[in-house]
Amino acid sequence: MLRLRLLVPGLLVALVLPLVPALLAPGASVPGGSVATAVERKPTYRAKEGPTFNTAIGEPAQRRAILDKIIQTIRHTSPKGTIKIMTWNFMNPQAADALIERARRGTTVRVLMDASNNDVDTDNPSFRRLKAGLAATNGKREKNATKSFARMCKGSCRGKSGAAHTKMFLFDKVGLSRDVLIQGSANLTTASAANQWNEIYTYVGRTKLYDFAEEIFDEMWLDQPRKNAYRAFEGNRYSLYFSPYYGKDFKGDPVQKAMDDIRCFGAENAGNANGRTIVRSAPDVIRGQRGNIAARRLKALWDQGCDVRVAYTVMGVEAKRILTAGGGRGPVPIRHLVQDFDGDGDFDNYFHLKVLTINGRLGADRTAHVTFNGSANTSDGASRSDEQIGKLVGRRNTLLYQRFIDRWFENPPPNAARRADAPPNPDPYQHVDMD
Repeated sequence: MLRLRLLVPGLLVALVLPLVPALLAPGASVPGGSVATAVERKPTYRAKEGPTFNTAIGEPAQRRAILDKIIQTIRHTSPKGTIKIMTWNFMNPQAADALIERARRGTTVRVLMDASNNDVDTDNPSFRRLKAGLAATNGKREKNATKSFARMCKGSCRGKSGAAHTKMFLFDKVGLSRDVLIQGSANLTTASAANQWNEIYTYVGRTKLYDFAEEIFDEMWLDQPRKNAYRAFEGNRYSLYFSPYYGKDFKGDPVQKAMDDIRCFGAENAGNANGRTIVRSAPDVIRGQRGNIAARRLKALWDQGCDVRVAYTVMGVEAKRILTAGGGRGPVPIRHLVQDFDGDGDFDNYFHLKVLTINGRLGADRTAHVTFNGSANTSDGASRSDEQIGKLVGRRNTLLYQRFIDRWFENPPPNAARRADAPPNPDPYQHVDMD
């Protein structure tokens, strides 16, 4: 869970001020149409299933890819439909406008956010305007109509502590598509486009998966600790897991259980000539007991011969000691994917993915292609918080995620030279919440 000031090259602004025009342009062009265009007559829009990635540097369309996709989906939701959003942080004026407009046209809108992002220490005009705007639409609804609201959870919605850290977007009727579920690492914020590398996965027409996710959202909406908080939906191609990690259904961390089944040799369709299993870990935060366990697994896999790379933003001292230790094949290849573009010693942009890809041999399967994505950092806080973890089985998706991580591992964002007027001993993480 990370919190940064919003920075763009050559400009430092507060989140409450007008932002870069290219990042907020109402008519920004995106694949499939403009986010400012909504067709209320005969629908023609179809949601597209699969992953979407954005970058913190590059052209506006690359930076806004996820933000525009979510706003576009909001704008194409049917007036008779329902939108349910859980996002750790909501801080984007365009998204607020789109959601209020949908509610005015009859769509039922429900938005949940962690209370720490709208308190005495965090000014959040977008969320306050969204909350007031949705409430104002309810007076025009029919007597028995479902009303629209935005509310917050203090700590986790379904647990006893932690945070409301899930990033999940549900739309039951979007153009010609039904049961559209989006989940991944991106919050509904401007910073997710301006300062972060993120990913989301869009599911279309996966009704059983959608219904399961909606059931969890409805539990979150009640903001009451659940006796059996951990829940899992297991499918052949798509699975979805929700923490906190306690309750009768919790049998262990699904990501780390999968890592135990990895075998480093004997892969038959990994795309290499030596039959090594390829493992890519992009944990954003890897620290604490949970992070150290993952670091030991990754080091063991590297020593056993797997092709392992780790791309991160925050790494605990012990996790780094484990990954960079000698012995075996030596240190695991790691890359600190952050950027200080103005030379003040403070990280401005950062890798925000929470992804693990497995391409090769998994147990008896020599042609495995498995990707884990979602909101959960590899840290102790994720075990106590509302988090979602997606499991995607299939070659195409795994290669897309693997190649995205490899691209930035091999071509990290450039950092500016330290300015002469920069603070002498800056804390580069001064705007980063370390879990």
